[in-house]
Amino acid sequence: MNRGKMVAILALASLFFGKIAQAEQPIQIITDVVYASPGGEDLKVDLYLPQGDGPYPGVLMVHGGAWLAGDRSRMAIHALQLARHGYCVASIGYRLAPAHKFPAQLEDCRMALAWLRDHADQYHIDPKQIVGYGYSAGAQLICLTAMTATDPAQGLCAVVAGGTPCDFTLEPLTSARLAYFLGGTRAAVPDVYRQASPAKFVSTKSPPMFFFHGTADSLVPLAGVKAMCKALDQAGCDVRLCELDQASHIGSFLSPQARQEAVKFLDEVLQTTAATDP
Repeated sequence: MNRGKMVAILALASLFFGKIAQAEQPIQIITDVVYASPGGEDLKVDLYLPQGDGPYPGVLMVHGGAWLAGDRSRMAIHALQLARHGYCVASIGYRLAPAHKFPAQLEDCRMALAWLRDHADQYHIDPKQIVGYGYSAGAQLICLTAMTATDPAQGLCAVVAGGTPCDFTLEPLTSARLAYFLGGTRAAVPDVYRQASPAKFVSTKSPPMFFFHGTADSLVPLAGVKAMCKALDQAGCDVRLCELDQASHIGSFLSPQARQEAVKFLDEVLQTTAATDP
């Protein structure tokens, strides 16, 4: 375990959100575990583990950063919150743009999920109860991971997504704003823009989804999330939206209310899942 990094994460968490030392149960943090090496590039995961025999629900957690920046340690506050409530969290890194265009990031999330399920026994995780959790770019990736799974039994059984970009097909045809990530304008690569849009994969098989979003988010407008939630609701899916009054994109990421509501949602969904499992 990288003790220096562990201390830094806990210090940052304490700085923003109070006394981690008063957590309901002790947490083990294991950093820098390699989960895949596509093209020879090591991709790593940090694990936040409740202490006990479990099995505990697992969480595949994906950071934001506009697909070109950020790292898995950014999600420490969210990971600690979940681990304190009895979840085994795997906060992953993934290949970044512009060196790696979409769908490399989605492929990495899928590899991480397979790795997490393969190592469920080692980390005391219930392989039937693995959920996804992401913010901003990470929310877009975790939604796609859940909604494009070819085998629902090997997918995610619920999703928490904050500040989510939902529909890239609304981008102006000739705008190059996302070319660094999607490989061109929408006019040039329309299929890529659609394949990267979670809103285009809404179906009756979509898992329960919880969105949180600031009403003052000027980076990722709330309207896109509302439209996707409406489509999910019309498809008969369990979807919930927590609107954070006057919160910006960063403000909603830091919101204690959002984290608390996310835990409440996951607890409820997983209790229902456990009750219906044969």
